[in-house]
Amino acid sequence: MPEQPHMATVLPKAPTDALSPYSEALRAHFPAKEEILREAKQQTQQQRQFKKTLLTTSVCLLLVVGWLDPMVSTETLHTAIGQQATVQLKDGSQVVLNTNSVLVAEQHIRSRQLYLQQGEALFTVKHDWQPFTVYANQAEIRDIGTVFNVRHTQPGAVVTVVEGSVEVHTAQQKRLLTKGMSVNLQTGTIADQCCNAEHTATAWQQGRLMFDATPLAEVVAEIQRYHVGQIDIADPRIAQYRLSGEYDIKGIDALLDVLPEILPVHIERQADQSVVIRHR
Repeated sequence: MPEQPHMATVLPKAPTDALSPYSEALRAHFPAKEEILREAKQQTQQQRQFKKTLLTTSVCLLLVVGWLDPMVSTETLHTAIGQQATVQLKDGSQVVLNTNSVLVAEQHIRSRQLYLQQGEALFTVKHDWQPFTVYANQAEIRDIGTVFNVRHTQPGAVVTVVEGSVEVHTAQQKRLLTKGMSVNLQTGTIADQCCNAEHTATAWQQGRLMFDATPLAEVVAEIQRYHVGQIDIADPRIAQYRLSGEYDIKGIDALLDVLPEILPVHIERQADQSVVIRHR
């Protein structure tokens, strides 16, 4: 029999998947579960790092604010020559200003700071967690719960405690003062200290000037604070004459007029309200 030609076997072609062209596009828009978990973990780590950074920044900011103690308010108080004034501060403390005084009161976040730039003031401090500090010339007076008088002088300051106690600081020294104690600070040094001085130091609040064998030069310096015209001692010999007694602050002219009856001096009044004291 003739050999039959070989017939190739043709297998049926596999059916084409109709969705296969869209698979890659779907994966791009809808990532696999492993990718989703990986991204979620990464975002969680980023959020934790952000919170940690935010917390660190907040703590640092609080520390900086606490260290800097920024000022939140300020007010300037002043009196004219011969004027006195009582002022209630924002924290509830009270200040009585004597003649020709200037006080700057600053309220800070962590403290109360007052600067007596000239004159004299009596402080009655309201107790608070914020320290109450008065600066006068080169002196720093820290309240410990008290009533105290501060007088700004040319060489320094005079601090007198009426009630309670204060700490007086200079660049070189520190001293604790209690009721009745007074110190005179000169050029940054605590020069001297006395006791039972509160009545003399605060006599001005009752409108009185008190002198106890006080040299005339010091008397003139004191009454000058309440007198508009200049008062001069023309003869240095009379500067050491001493005066005692109590006198009315509002009667400075009367005091000048009575001086020749107490001391061997002569008073000359000028047209500009100035006064010259000469030896008689």
